[in-house]
Amino acid sequence: MTESLSHPLAPRPRAAARAGRSPVGMLCGAVLLGVCGSLVAGERAYRTLESRGTAWLVEHLLGMRTLLLEGPSAPVLYAGDHTGLDRGVALSTGCSSALLIAPLALVTALLLLFGNRRPGRVLLAFAVAAGLVLATNLARLTLVLVMQHRYGAEGFGWTHVLFGSVLMMAAALLAALLYLWLLPRGGTTGTTGTAATVTAGPGRPGGEERP
Repeated sequence: MTESLSHPLAPRPRAAARAGRSPVGMLCGAVLLGVCGSLVAGERAYRTLESRGTAWLVEHLLGMRTLLLEGPSAPVLYAGDHTGLDRGVALSTGCSSALLIAPLALVTALLLLFGNRRPGRVLLAFAVAAGLVLATNLARLTLVLVMQHRYGAEGFGWTHVLFGSVLMMAAALLAALLYLWLLPRGGTTGTTGTAATVTAGPGRPGGEERP
């Protein structure tokens, strides 16, 4: 009878997984846990930063005037031309990219802390996916402001409720696919034990036969 046994000196699977975790990866995982917590606890401040980024795009790319005010529950961004400013757009929690980036940071942190994938590829996957979500949301907010300036409430409704929602869903799907595609496939950094084949013949307990 022939059976395959692990080498007696080979590390156990759990010990090998722990040995294969990179200290840099675990440190980055802890940092990403902090990022996730900051996005949840400080989402109001993050929405203000998103509004400022949108205002910068509207001013420098489109030449429009902007005014950012802090409302009771959300930052309100006004945009217009030399004739005056239009109605403001309030950036609520549901319109912020933090809703997608925070869980992405949490998943990435768990992979770095408890997985054994190469941290460089995992961080690259997070950066690409999070950057895509953030860039798409900034573009969506810019489009909402421009369409409201040109077409009023009807333009706001079309770009915010319909086109903007579809755009963000498509961006979230593409970000998830890119994230999974960029993750390393079984890229462990630990060492695995060597296997030995033991042949047990009749009348003897079995000897070690090296492949």
